[in-house]
Amino acid sequence: MTDWKTLIDQAMQMESVDILGAHKVYGQAVHAALINIQALLTDLEAAVMMETLYGAMVAYSQQVMLRMQAEESEVGGIDHAFRTGHAYGVSCVLNHIIDKLSDTKQQTALGALDDFSDKVHDEVLLQAKAAGLMIELLDAKGQQLE
Repeated sequence: MTDWKTLIDQAMQMESVDILGAHKVYGQAVHAALINIQALLTDLEAAVMMETLYGAMVAYSQQVMLRMQAEESEVGGIDHAFRTGHAYGVSCVLNHIIDKLSDTKQQTALGALDDFSDKVHDEVLLQAKAAGLMIELLDAKGQQLE
């Protein structure tokens, strides 16, 4: 198994000379880390820790969205776009990286958190479209939106 830390170090060294190569190596590091985490999910303590991290990220994404509502930011304005982009970034980590994990022993609520984070991501995408954000948007399953 490839060590994700070694891959990150390698990619960091490549950034200034080979951006596309570094991008590829960072992707390999993501894959290697996810393999490592998936193997750890058979251990109850590690699975509970991952569930806790996932829960914290879901709550943080929702907190950002609710702050945007509380501020009553004008749709399409700078504050609205900033908060939406902020929530989208957190939601993408949940839905495009962590969603690849599965709790095969079903020791945790990762499945329910995944369903909830998909709903949060859909809400964020509605706000992103309303804000007119000019970025590549991916749905909760990683497919590019038109």
